[in-house]
Amino acid sequence: MAKRFRQGWSFIKNIYFNAEKAVIGNVILHTPNTYEQAKIKLIFDYAFFYAVLLLFILFINMLSMNRVNMILIPIMIGILIGCLLLLRKGMAAKKVGLMTSMTTLIIPIISSFLNNQDLSPKYTLIWIMSILLCYITANLVATLVWSLILCAYLVTIAYVKLNNIAVYVSPGYSPAFQYLANPLIVGMYLLFLIRALGQYYRNIISLEQKRTAEQQQQHLSLINQHLTKQFLLVKGFSRSGKSAFLKGETEFLEACFTEIEKQCGTAIDFLNEPGEI
Repeated sequence: MAKRFRQGWSFIKNIYFNAEKAVIGNVILHTPNTYEQAKIKLIFDYAFFYAVLLLFILFINMLSMNRVNMILIPIMIGILIGCLLLLRKGMAAKKVGLMTSMTTLIIPIISSFLNNQDLSPKYTLIWIMSILLCYITANLVATLVWSLILCAYLVTIAYVKLNNIAVYVSPGYSPAFQYLANPLIVGMYLLFLIRALGQYYRNIISLEQKRTAEQQQQHLSLINQHLTKQFLLVKGFSRSGKSAFLKGETEFLEACFTEIEKQCGTAIDFLNEPGEI
């Protein structure tokens, strides 16, 4: 069993790395901004792993013959794949993030409503993830709009429940089956949450470290150029001073010493204040 699990996980990892390279490989190379790169990676991870997760959830819904979810889940997978293709074509991370977060907010709301207004953790987790994705990749205004949509839906559910309004329930929906499936589904959602957001912050740290290292390398290169220039000048003045000393030209010799001292001072300033180069 453990061997099969490792083989399955290895298979998914290979698909992930190949898909990442195919979808965002070129986009990342042409995106100089560190945070934009992290956003692109987050959107890819979110869409990819959620699509994989939805395949497992689709299988579970096929066992219970939940017709609504059997229709909605393939639609959501298709939209997520479409978002990845838009990302591959170079569409701005903000727009793709908006589309992805809206999809994973609205479709689960529809599913929840048609499944006896289910508000179990499997729905609340993806709603929270959608709003966080919107906040990270888009802007605060869109995030507030998404939050208002969710709150409006919750108010609607409260009204329906309090007034005992009859609402269509998906064939195949079973509270007993949901209770049995919830631990497994919620566990997968938590893994998805940890992977997507955790990797996002790891990517930010990694990319920031890479950018810092590149900046330090540029500083070192500039310092090296300036010091080389100063040392060449010092070498030239030293030769001139030696020649002046042999000829007894004391004034010229003194001028050479003054310039040597000046160039050495400049070199020391470069070393003491590298940020101003």
